[in-house]
Amino acid sequence: FTVAGFTCRPACTPPVARKDPHLYLPHGGRADFRGANNVTFAMLSAKDVAFNVKFEEADFNWAKRIVHGTKMAAAYWTIRTTTGKMLNIEYNSSSKAGLVHEKGHRDVEVKESMPALVIDNVQVSLENQKLSVVVANKWHMSATVSSFPFGNLAANKNKKLLDIGVEALYDADHDVVAPHGIFGQAYDGDNLGVSGKMDKVKAAESTTEAQAEGSIEGVWSDYKVETPFATAFMYSRFDATAAKPRDVSKLTGEKTQMGEKKVLVGASDVPEVA
Repeated sequence: FTVAGFTCRPACTPPVARKDPHLYLPHGGRADFRGANNVTFAMLSAKDVAFNVKFEEADFNWAKRIVHGTKMAAAYWTIRTTTGKMLNIEYNSSSKAGLVHEKGHRDVEVKESMPALVIDNVQVSLENQKLSVVVANKWHMSATVSSFPFGNLAANKNKKLLDIGVEALYDADHDVVAPHGIFGQAYDGDNLGVSGKMDKVKAAESTTEAQAEGSIEGVWSDYKVETPFATAFMYSRFDATAAKPRDVSKLTGEKTQMGEKKVLVGASDVPEVA
């Protein structure tokens, strides 16, 4: 697809966040993030772009064990376009359409098999339950409705959640306004992957605890936003004209050199670490 002259090809694979959120961070870092029930967090904060996600408590049932964790239930975008229009975009785990709101205009539903909605440099489309939000030559963000892992188990039947993705379409590592948020801060220009705390308990019944400690600046609660479309939090970049990257030397997580292979960034549920 094309937005304002930018063509996204199959190689433009977004970073992702899936299931009981295990984070795959820019530059190859890993961490788990529980968040908090019915709380919305800033995943990406950049100039003119805010991508927030609502977390809810959820039980993940396996054949022989149960994990009391969280799921991503709703995704919210606030975007300022090149002509100054303010867009609010919403998609949740029970959605049949994405909802786009622009002040002074009627809300627009973006549905499957419909042409993409294009407003200035922003494109919104829905395909196979995946809502894609593209800011031309800047960001490709997505939220996908997915089933719980082990959906064949009766306890997981018909349960849904969101997987999310974020990918920079430009050199975000050297932006004069360094991105931030739980994902965004790792575009810090150092080619180091920083890994944080992960939940590794394999008991028959367990509750997740990790909050990405060691891989994020400050503490997890610094990334709470007051309302779904809010752009303000401790490290907000939405209205910034300049902002330096985080100081990686102050992070306590394990640091590894990023390889040449492209890194998939986001959060994913995999049996080895769920």
